[in-house]
Amino acid sequence: MTIEPTNEAATVAGATSERFDGPGPHRIRVRWGWFFGCVVLGLAAITAGWFLVSPASRLGYVGGVLAGIGTTLLLVGVVVLLERRIVDTAVQVVQDATNEARNKTNEEVRAQIRDFEDRVAGIWKTGTPAAATEETLRMSEEFTKHVVDAYTDDGGPPSGTPSS
Repeated sequence: MTIEPTNEAATVAGATSERFDGPGPHRIRVRWGWFFGCVVLGLAAITAGWFLVSPASRLGYVGGVLAGIGTTLLLVGVVVLLERRIVDTAVQVVQDATNEARNKTNEEVRAQIRDFEDRVAGIWKTGTPAAATEETLRMSEEFTKHVVDAYTDDGGPPSGTPSS
């Protein structure tokens, strides 16, 4: 028997048969009750306005209503549709910057570890086992303290390797 990880959002949405493989594109969920409620209330307000206006000015009222609807659709298009593009673009920029910083940090740490390994190998080649053990222990503690302090104090990777 194997236990598969589940996607709680998919379970809530009723798509329990899908397997969760990690973050994917966000599915936009339309709240149809709000949508139809707004349409019905809007049409009711337009109709109520029609009966409140005198018969002589109804032609102007229709023109005003159409101008209001056009303005609303224009604003919805700009605010909702373009806002999504702007947010998606901003999210992508932040994700790319985060990945680039992570890769740079990983490479810096790998370079420090390679340098540390080379220095330790040099000590073991030239010294006695007892002296090499002492020096390796001292260098390990110094290296670990330097890396931990550099990452926890200023929040970034260390700029160089510790001196031996």
